[in-house]
Amino acid sequence: MAELHELLAPGLRLLEGDGRLTPEAGDGSHIQGIQALFVIDLEMSGPNAQMHEVLDVGGVRCTLAAAFPEEEAWGARVKPRHIGNASPGALKVVGYSPKEWKNSLELEAAFERFAALGRDAVIAGWGIGQDMAFLAESFRRLNEPWPFALVALDIQPIARQVLGAGQVDRFNLGHVADRLGIGRMGEHGALADAYATYDVLVKLAERGLRA
Repeated sequence: MAELHELLAPGLRLLEGDGRLTPEAGDGSHIQGIQALFVIDLEMSGPNAQMHEVLDVGGVRCTLAAAFPEEEAWGARVKPRHIGNASPGALKVVGYSPKEWKNSLELEAAFERFAALGRDAVIAGWGIGQDMAFLAESFRRLNEPWPFALVALDIQPIARQVLGAGQVDRFNLGHVADRLGIGRMGEHGALADAYATYDVLVKLAERGLRA
C-alpha cells in the first residue's frame, strides 16, 4: 500500500470542508484508511461555476488498492435550469439539445445518486480544477454537505511522472489514452470520459508499480 500511496502522491490535493480545492498538496497520509476512489467527469454549460451549470455527470467507484478493482459506475444527464446563460460553444461540445435532454434528471436527483455512489471516496479526475469547482458549487446550491473525502486526486500529474518526457506530446486525456492503447467509449460524455480516466489510471498503476 505504501508503494501505491507514493504513486498517487503527486496528484493529491487537499480540500476545504465544502469541497473547494486548496493550494495544499496531499501525501499518502491523507488517504490512509480511505477505501475507495471515485473517478469522475462532468460536462458543463460553460466554464464559470458561478454562472454555468452541470449538464452531465459520470463516475466510476473503485477500490483504493493495486489494480483499482471497479465496484460500480453510473452516469446521467442533468436538466439545466438556466440554459440561457450557457455558452454556445460548450453546448455544442456536449451535444446539448432539448430533445436529447428530454429524460434528464433534476439536479437534486442526479447529485443525490452521485453522492451516494461516491460517499467517503477520494474524488479523482483528469485536470480536476474545473470539475471540483462545479461539484462544490452544485452541493452549495443544493444546501447539501460535501459527501466525499477531503482530499482529491488529479491523475494528470501522475501521467506526467509515470510516462516521462518524450512518451506523450500532449498530456490531455485523449492523447494519453491513445498512447496507453485505451479504446474510447465516446468523447464529451461524462460517463465515457470517467471510464477513460479510470482506464488510464489503471494502466499508469501497472507501469508505475512495476517500475
